[in-house]
Amino acid sequence: MVYKISTKIKCDVRDCKNDAVYGFDVKGRGGRCCLCADCLAAVASEARAHFVPKSPLNAIKKRMKQESAYEG
Repeated sequence: MVYKISTKIKCDVRDCKNDAVYGFDVKGRGGRCCLCADCLAAVASEARAHFVPKSPLNAIKKRMKQESAYEG
């Protein structure tokens, strides 16, 4: 999904003047979006804030319920 860019291109983020290092394909006329390492890290950290993983404790409790259902 995200790939390294070997050509010299500027980052597509507004007000960023760094050279892009990573890119990904998008629909539409542009065809791809190019990001520098700093902007990619910022996007990734914001995405992690929106998608919080489930607690592993919930997975353990679910597994214990399934095992107790098979025994009983």
